[in-house]
Amino acid sequence: MSKINIIIIFFMFFVSFLTAEEIRIEPDSYWLKMNTWEKTLTSSLFIESSLAASGLDGEALNFYIEKYNQLVLDFNKDREDTFITLSIYEKGEFILNWAHENILKNYIEEQTLMNVLIDTGNYNCVSSAVFYLILSRAAGINVEAVETSDHAFCTIKTEDKWIDVETTTSYGFNPGIKKEFQQSFNQTGYTYVPPGNYRTRQRISDREMVALILQNRMSVLQKYNLHDQAVGLAVDRWTLAVTDNNYKDMNDAFRNWSAVLNNKSNYTEAYYFLSNVSFKYNLININNDLLYDLTYNHIISLTNNENYNTANEFLLETKSVLNKSDQNKLENLVTRSFLSDTVRNEIYEISLPLVREAYNTNSISKSEWHNWITVLHQNKALEISNFTDWWEAWQFLKKLPPDEKNLASIKKSTDLAHDNWSFDIHNNFADLYNIQDFKGAEMVLLNGLNLDPDNKYLTQDLNDLKKLNF
Repeated sequence: MSKINIIIIFFMFFVSFLTAEEIRIEPDSYWLKMNTWEKTLTSSLFIESSLAASGLDGEALNFYIEKYNQLVLDFNKDREDTFITLSIYEKGEFILNWAHENILKNYIEEQTLMNVLIDTGNYNCVSSAVFYLILSRAAGINVEAVETSDHAFCTIKTEDKWIDVETTTSYGFNPGIKKEFQQSFNQTGYTYVPPGNYRTRQRISDREMVALILQNRMSVLQKYNLHDQAVGLAVDRWTLAVTDNNYKDMNDAFRNWSAVLNNKSNYTEAYYFLSNVSFKYNLININNDLLYDLTYNHIISLTNNENYNTANEFLLETKSVLNKSDQNKLENLVTRSFLSDTVRNEIYEISLPLVREAYNTNSISKSEWHNWITVLHQNKALEISNFTDWWEAWQFLKKLPPDEKNLASIKKSTDLAHDNWSFDIHNNFADLYNIQDFKGAEMVLLNGLNLDPDNKYLTQDLNDLKKLNF
């Protein structure tokens, strides 16, 4: 009889790997001070926070703060006399022109770092917008930040209305009225979103504007698959600006790193990392799907190597994380894998009670119980027939519990065992008959019918024998 094997298919991917211990999941101490900040950042705090968001700390941070402070002094000196006669509209345009004439030189899409901006003049939409905010706040001008799906810029409150400032080009003040703007702005690859399109643009806070520096740094790291380094920045970003989008992006960073570990087959490391951050940042329900997948992959790797005790020990740790339904699925998976190996490799007396218990506790399905019970009883019946005869095998199958012996597969095996015993008697009878030992042949049939009076094969043989009138 053929045995039933469970085939489990799983996929493995191979990528570069770093250990979870290297991943920072706590916010940088700098961003923990944000609760003391005012809602509207001063020029000085914009300088400090944007440089910190650019990755600077310690002496390097202090060095660039001083460098920006000197730049602001130069800016204030240049505007001091001019501003007296200018309207707010004109002041806003003056600031943009000054920024491009003195600092902003080359647009580079990924250049979001404020220290690089002041050193090289290279900038992108975020760093140039932050720079414009620094100068505007120093000049006492009311300027706010605007974000679209892939872009950031500023807007300034003039005497009678808000005016957009596309900081990536010197033609970006009130851009909708300037032909030169479109030609220059097209080089950035962005799409200008005019003030009327409120669904695709939104005002953001000063903190959110600084947080965009962290977001851009994350995007560059993720672009180059450096997901481990993006995790800490995502935590900093959410700590700095607590928004639904930043919360989601932080969790995406957690999931991305977990996926890297998973693809390297480091399932437990991925699980412990994700469960840790999920508890810490209240993400258990959101991440339940991936936590299940990571647990599943680890359980499969263990059961494939017959490490059932380790698998069960690991599942004890997941009880507080996974939902009950998923937990039961995985516990049953281990049970099924263990039973599959046991049925294949262990003796009948060990395997049978385990299969029965698994079915009674709903650890295996009815169809699985049916398959394994059939295999076990068929193999045992065959074993009995080899050591004794088919009569004993038949008796064994007839004495099984009702719910087992009444299975169609067991009924068929029982009938086959009966037939095999009948054929053995018939063959013995035929051998004696062929050597004309009719008395012996008759005795074989009578002994068989004594055990099985209604046996149709033996009854027919006996009737045929009597017709000879021996």
